[in-house]
Amino acid sequence: MLLRLWQFLRGYVRVAVTGFSVERFLNIAAYRGIFLWDVERTPAGVEMNVSIKGFKMLRHCSHMTKCRTRIRAKYGLPFIIYRYRKRKLLLSGVLFFVLSMYALSSFIWRVDIIGTETLNHDEVRAFLADHGLGVGNFKHFIDTQTLTRELLAYFDEIGFANIHTRGTRTAVLLAEAIPPQHLIDRATPTHVLADRDGLITTITAGAGAPMVRAGDVVQAGEMLVSGMLQISPDTDAAQIIYVHAYAEVWARRYYPIEFIVPLNYTQRVFTGNTETRRGIQFLFVGDRTFNLPARNVAFTDFERVTTYHQPGAGGDYPLPFILQTTQYTEFTQQPRTRTLAQAYELAERQLTARILREFDIGIDIIEKRLIFEETPDALLVHALVITNERIDRLVAVDMKG
Repeated sequence: MLLRLWQFLRGYVRVAVTGFSVERFLNIAAYRGIFLWDVERTPAGVEMNVSIKGFKMLRHCSHMTKCRTRIRAKYGLPFIIYRYRKRKLLLSGVLFFVLSMYALSSFIWRVDIIGTETLNHDEVRAFLADHGLGVGNFKHFIDTQTLTRELLAYFDEIGFANIHTRGTRTAVLLAEAIPPQHLIDRATPTHVLADRDGLITTITAGAGAPMVRAGDVVQAGEMLVSGMLQISPDTDAAQIIYVHAYAEVWARRYYPIEFIVPLNYTQRVFTGNTETRRGIQFLFVGDRTFNLPARNVAFTDFERVTTYHQPGAGGDYPLPFILQTTQYTEFTQQPRTRTLAQAYELAERQLTARILREFDIGIDIIEKRLIFEETPDALLVHALVITNERIDRLVAVDMKG
């Protein structure tokens, strides 16, 4: 590929050689160091490609072998320039285009961050932009090794980082570190307190003196297991020692939930009418988008879906602009009425959705109780969610108190 590009820049010709000593012609050319390529046998002789300088050297070969050389075609940049030598404006435009492409290829027009799962993607992108790696930055001024060290030093969650620039695209490969394990310092005296209110169902104490038992109702902050143990409490030599108390305490908790399911509601009905707006965003002039056409959408109620595409010459050479396509789909609000049976079914689904959204995965859902109240316009739902969950937390013992 590079050889053909070099040949195109230097220019070459396709030559036809005829005569009775074609083989001797080729041998003399090879002996004189003339580079020939794409040599093909023809009924009258041979055809080959040769550079402009090499073609001038073929005159000696023709004179010695009495062969005739004839140019079949001319290729390359020198011939194109000569052909359009009088069209100075065209040549100036081509030169300006080449220089512009070279200048634009010296900047970064796309930054891809790969490997962020729990890490905030926007926070990493903002950090890179503040340290010189962003869209529109000059790529030759970026010290990837220094930036990699700063990235690892700033984010403890990142265990590996690699910044690689190719063309006008920079790829930032990240591997998040394994979260550090929580180590329990057994030498630190602690109490076990209630983190939330609840009715204790089970208590398993590994160390310390239990202060409550199953069936007791406790409030948040109440002591469950004490880290203070009294040795020989019935004697005069009673002593108090401090231990690292720990326990697993489960309690029953009650969560009331109330919501309304209306019987009359509105529903979107799409009419099938659509309008498309296209725009272009130039990355070197900021985030402003130029819409084509610029007129407003004729719909009153519509749903909008926008897609973005950054064209480029291959994956490593994105261009400094983004094509934006926005499709507007018209809909109307139609009044609808649901039956009580449908309202009951919808209430069950809404309650299940709220439990999945609001309750932690480690909480056991024991029971769901629902009480419905029917009105002419809606169904009132009074729900009670009963759970069984851990409520213990460790607190260091105040040795001074």
